[in-house]
Amino acid sequence: MSANAFKRLMEASKKIGENSPSSKRTKNNVAKEGSSKDTTKKHYWKSGLIQAITDVENIVESSNTLVIIKDKYPKAKFHYLVIPKVVQLNSARELTRSHINLLKEMQEKAEVLVKNYHPKTKFKIGFHAKPSMDHLHLHVVSTDFVSTFLKTKKHWNSFNTEHFLDLPELISKLEEKGNLDCYYPTDKDIELYLKKALKCNQCSFEAKTMPSLKEHLNTHAQSSSKMYVEEK
Repeated sequence: MSANAFKRLMEASKKIGENSPSSKRTKNNVAKEGSSKDTTKKHYWKSGLIQAITDVENIVESSNTLVIIKDKYPKAKFHYLVIPKVVQLNSARELTRSHINLLKEMQEKAEVLVKNYHPKTKFKIGFHAKPSMDHLHLHVVSTDFVSTFLKTKKHWNSFNTEHFLDLPELISKLEEKGNLDCYYPTDKDIELYLKKALKCNQCSFEAKTMPSLKEHLNTHAQSSSKMYVEEK
């Protein structure tokens, strides 16, 4: 069924329902329906990476084990995700020593990507302690954080506090301990990280609001661009 046909069918169904005597609903029923829709929408969002890795236009590189895609809602000028095809994990919390080779492969791919496409740009490579989406994914994100999709304190702090787990350090902990039980932040810690003050990642500036932080980040980006042009 086409999207338009489905839309017409739903509109017709809605009209019939509105005109039917049995269509009266209690407030509780409406609330339950709304809650169900919210849950479905949240589930669809969390599982969105499964669809993203099949989007040919979004794929940067693909191998038998990994796929690299552009983040559809980049939080910086350059933002990629390195995603394993076979290993079915939903967060870095589940990683063990058995995943070290996979992580090293992901790290190598990320570093080659940066070297080949953005040799003059600084990047962060790591995982969110509490990812917003299912399916393990490694963030490869430029440190300018200049993007229209960077909107909230949570967005900022998820990349610029202890909530962001540096990949080399994470691999080191796995090699040492075999798991991340002692290293991984608790849910309470994560909540505190995401509520931290808005501190610039490039200087000592502390912003009171996201708009002021973004304006400040733009000045850094402009200065970096100017320096790059002068070097050339």
